[in-house]
Amino acid sequence: MAMQTIEELFEHELKDMYSAEHALLDALEQMAGESSDRDIRKLFTQHRKETQGQIKRLEKVFKTMGQKPKVETCPGIEGLIKEKKAFVREKPSAELLEFYNVGAAQKTERYEITAYENLVDMADKLGMSDAVALLEQNLAEEEGALNRLKALASEFDVMEEDGDENVEDEEKETTSSRR
Repeated sequence: MAMQTIEELFEHELKDMYSAEHALLDALEQMAGESSDRDIRKLFTQHRKETQGQIKRLEKVFKTMGQKPKVETCPGIEGLIKEKKAFVREKPSAELLEFYNVGAAQKTERYEITAYENLVDMADKLGMSDAVALLEQNLAEEEGALNRLKALASEFDVMEEDGDENVEDEEKETTSSRR
């Protein structure tokens, strides 16, 4: 059946985010387990707890619509998870994996922020004030997570060989580490 109304689109996108948040629970747990850095591990663990709350708020939105929560596979998040799995198959160093995970988490947060902005806009157009409030809470948490990730990413010190033939230190290596 073809989608014809904003209500149908809203329901589709809500199911999509419900699926995404469930998929991200596992991904956040995995990234926390892969991290040797206490601050990064704490951030992933903290955001996993926020994600559990976001799922509960999405369930409340379904309830305001008189529906049970349903999943609509989220190809966007599935693609980001697939991309990470492909990167892990490259057998990166633990340090590089940690750097990658912080960047991958930022990509995911940006995706979620856009999705929640769209859901808030649709709920507002539909006059669903209770849903707007719940979705805005999720949006605020995603924005907060992105800001924390950006702060952590800025602490990484990535040095690369500059290709200058006059460099005296020929053993200069590409490194990624937190200061």
